[in-house]
Amino acid sequence: MRIVSIVFTLVLIHGGGVRAQAILSPPFGLEWGGTPDKVLDWAQAKSLDVNIKMPGNHPEIREIRVSSIRGPLPGHQAYALEAHYHWGKLYEVSVHYGAPGMKPASVKADFEKVKKALTLKHGEFTPNNKQQKKEGQLLRKSVSYHVEPVSGLLLLIAFTEVEDTASQRQSARFSILYRNQNVIPKK
Repeated sequence: MRIVSIVFTLVLIHGGGVRAQAILSPPFGLEWGGTPDKVLDWAQAKSLDVNIKMPGNHPEIREIRVSSIRGPLPGHQAYALEAHYHWGKLYEVSVHYGAPGMKPASVKADFEKVKKALTLKHGEFTPNNKQQKKEGQLLRKSVSYHVEPVSGLLLLIAFTEVEDTASQRQSARFSILYRNQNVIPKK
């Protein structure tokens, strides 16, 4: 009986660590350390727009943004996906929700629902940043939260609302950022 309880404890300890890391898998069927091929093949198969950024001062970084001019991404409510690669290995994914014409109250409600669901799955979020900036006639409000369920794995959720005070027009969006710092070699 004692051996069974020791084995059970070891399974919980080792299996829990593996499961916790798997819980924060990147979305869209991507895998940490994966190559850009999967994103590019999917975007091409679905006739989506792709922008690739290769910062000159960071030759190790590739940023791929996938979006659709026809609305949300196929089979998803998100309007854009960004995948970041370090020497060809996936280390960060951002998923963006909200589009021009959507009511900010609706986007905010969706943000709160997603935040609640992610809290249940990954644990309590910690406030990360809150800003309110006025630049000319534009008022920009943003708030973000993060959780690090496993060392090196970060989940951040951010809501941004922009109001044109002259025309009284508003827009909003929120983003979910998945980051695996463990993919990037330590210096």
